[in-house]
Amino acid sequence: MELIQTIKSIVIDTVKAMDPLDTGYATVVSTSPLTLKIQATQLSVKEPVAVLTDNVRYRAVTVQGETVVINPGLAAGDKILYLKANSGQNYIIMSKV
Repeated sequence: MELIQTIKSIVIDTVKAMDPLDTGYATVVSTSPLTLKIQATQLSVKEPVAVLTDNVRYRAVTVQGETVVINPGLAAGDKILYLKANSGQNYIIMSKV
């Protein structure tokens, strides 16, 4: 029984150390290539590590010959909310704040 508790404790500590998912805030430094400055660590993250969701992608449609912008996308200086995945191997941009 003690061995099982020890193994369980090791697994829990390992998962915590991996930090598999986390959220945070960042500022868009540039859009081409997409570069973010993470607020908590001042770390710069670039494409392809930073990934956009549809919530923050530029989107426009043409209606009766007129282009209507549905979502203007990201611009330098925008503050964003991200989801950090895979111990910081990916930063998924969820929305503007």
